[in-house]
Amino acid sequence: MEDGNLTEIHKATGGAWGGQEVDEAFRQFLIKIFGSPVLQKFKMDAIEDYIELFRDFEVKKRKSSPDGTDYLTFTLPVTLVEIFQSETEETLTEVINQTPFAANIKVLKGNKLSLDSSLVRSFFDNSVRSVVEHLQVFYDNYETYGISVAILVGGFSESLILSRAIKDVFSSWKVLVPHDAGLVVLKGAVLYGYDQSTIVYRVARYTYGLKTTVPFIDGKHPVEKLKIYEDGRRQCKHVFQTFLEEGSLIKHGQIVLKKKRYWPAKHEQDSVWFPIYASTKKDTQYTTDESCFFLGKLTVGGLDMSLPRKERTVDITIIHESTNLKIHAINTKSLQELKASIDLLN
Repeated sequence: MEDGNLTEIHKATGGAWGGQEVDEAFRQFLIKIFGSPVLQKFKMDAIEDYIELFRDFEVKKRKSSPDGTDYLTFTLPVTLVEIFQSETEETLTEVINQTPFAANIKVLKGNKLSLDSSLVRSFFDNSVRSVVEHLQVFYDNYETYGISVAILVGGFSESLILSRAIKDVFSSWKVLVPHDAGLVVLKGAVLYGYDQSTIVYRVARYTYGLKTTVPFIDGKHPVEKLKIYEDGRRQCKHVFQTFLEEGSLIKHGQIVLKKKRYWPAKHEQDSVWFPIYASTKKDTQYTTDESCFFLGKLTVGGLDMSLPRKERTVDITIIHESTNLKIHAINTKSLQELKASIDLLN
């Protein structure tokens, strides 16, 4: 934007395709060499050595080149080798020669393994392919955005294999990797914490709603959703009451639920509360739909128990503020603001 602030033009998308998927490929490689029981015992008996092994791989994988011929050499922990020999009564060389990796691995003195570049690059295959395919789908669907620059951030963005793959497929893009790309996200979060108004508009990633009840209508609502209260009221349960739809452009400070009136469902309640759900679909009707998942619970307390149930009314307004939801709850009788809270742990 002209004032230097930012507008999000598409909701956040993607999957778990970062460096951890490369680590998982490396772990699967170790399982094929040592066997799952050995690796599991190694993890249980020598967790510090297990962590150090993957930490060593983490450092060295970032130096892997998309077209290099160098070997990646790392030292196997003594504890891993001892457990392996105790469990299998075989040597490492004997086992490796029986695997598909025999031509790609050298066993060196001092419990060292040396992997050729093609084997190391194969650890990146699933992760890089997933990222590139996702970018391709996004680009095909939203080519009108006129994307010309891609900025890679996060630890995995430092991988030359990843950046080369993106450049090869999207040759018209200028691919930028900032200095200390692994810290960029953290630095951005700190700066954003000081001034959350810098992102003026965001796009809702999901459809958000409250779980509530409405009067049951025969022929409209499923019979299994019928709930009959002690006073004879017939209500439809598990209703997804949308207050923010997926894909909506939301401005910082925008009201997403405007002064909606609620009252307790039962006579003994001194509060009103609603489970908050999110859905991957726009047209969600019930919180039991497969597209729904639970986020937390909104509670407004301090209702006047001297009043009849239907007179303990509360007007609730929900305001979007950056990555947060701000709740205003007003007692409609006294016009006093009530305490509202959102519990994301239960």
